[in-house]
Amino acid sequence: MFITSKQPSLTAPMLPTPSDPALIDNPFAPEIYANGLAGFANIGGLIAITLESGRCDHTRAQPVLERVVVGRLVLPVTTAQALVAALNNFLEQQGMSPSEAIAAGATFQ
Repeated sequence: MFITSKQPSLTAPMLPTPSDPALIDNPFAPEIYANGLAGFANIGGLIAITLESGRCDHTRAQPVLERVVVGRLVLPVTTAQALVAALNNFLEQQGMSPSEAIAAGATFQ
């Protein structure tokens, strides 16, 4: 059984908004190349994005293309939403609108 009650709406006190901390560019930060998305998961309010890359094992006599997990990006929901909005905005500015691509029949896997 669940009991809920409506809370009165309270206005938040006017607090100064902190400025964003300075961004320090780390030239040794790893870069990940991915040419696909293996999947998404919601793990307790954290959005996990599994990145993949197509690779061939040339040590085999007959190499086959395989999908290899190359990394996972795990973000809080609000950060994942900000990433989607920022990436969509960037793609729009570059003339690669996801909305227009979907309207034209493109599918994303």
